[in-house]
Amino acid sequence: MGVSNKESRQFNEDSMEEDDLEDVSEPESEPESEDEEDVKLTEPSKKAIFNRDGLLDKLGDISWPENAGWVHKLSVDIDQEQQVDVNDDLTRELAFYTQALEGTRKAFEKLQSMGLPFLRPEDYYAEMVKTDSHMERVKSRLLVEKKKIEEADERRKARDAKKLSKEIQAQKLKERAKQKKEDIESVKKWRKQRQQSGFAGGDKGSELDLAFEDGKPFEKSSNKRPGVAPGDRSGGKARQGVKVGKKPKKRDIKDSKFGYGGRKGSKKQNMAETTNELRGFNKDSLSGNKKRKR
Repeated sequence: MGVSNKESRQFNEDSMEEDDLEDVSEPESEPESEDEEDVKLTEPSKKAIFNRDGLLDKLGDISWPENAGWVHKLSVDIDQEQQVDVNDDLTRELAFYTQALEGTRKAFEKLQSMGLPFLRPEDYYAEMVKTDSHMERVKSRLLVEKKKIEEADERRKARDAKKLSKEIQAQKLKERAKQKKEDIESVKKWRKQRQQSGFAGGDKGSELDLAFEDGKPFEKSSNKRPGVAPGDRSGGKARQGVKVGKKPKKRDIKDSKFGYGGRKGSKKQNMAETTNELRGFNKDSLSGNKKRKR
């Protein structure tokens, strides 16, 4: 058993070394395959025809004739003074901008010298690239964003106003407390000065003898005025214009028109006698109504 274990260990070590060698040798074979793939090119179609004369004829058909005027082509040539590095994005875009600007200036001057109208008239309306529905969506989104901003500003202003009102309220409370303290101090100071200087109405150190300090409550006067009702504040003048026992003329007119009051809703109330009373029922009028309806 021991010999077999040693042999198995040697076999495993040999196999691991072979695997490592294969791993090392594999990267060397990959570039060769890649080079072979790059070298392979697609073969041209055997049915392809190179007709040079036909291509030149088509080019002549689509190209501008030599005697065509500049107004039809509107092409402007700009001489590039210095060479531009195409790999530098900023320099390349700046060259495009300057070239387009210079070409526009030259074309503008040339059109003005030829007297041709090239500006769009004021009453010309071009078709929009984007549809009205798309612009409505854009407008609605902008309005929503604007509304959100306004609401945020209003909330911020409300918070600031609330904070300011709290500060003002606290300041007012402090001022009231300070004023109250000053009033109490002034009263104490006045009492102290009065005690020191004496008081003419009594002994030294006595309080003021006021009428409401006797402990007696205010009593209502029992004197009654003759001819004046208890709740009458006019002093009896309101009753002087009305004569006793005689109604005013306006009251008589209203009584003759509306009656003397009381319940009037039961006058048209139906009873058993009036329900069975059919003397006022006219058959002719009913038949006449049917004829009219027809």
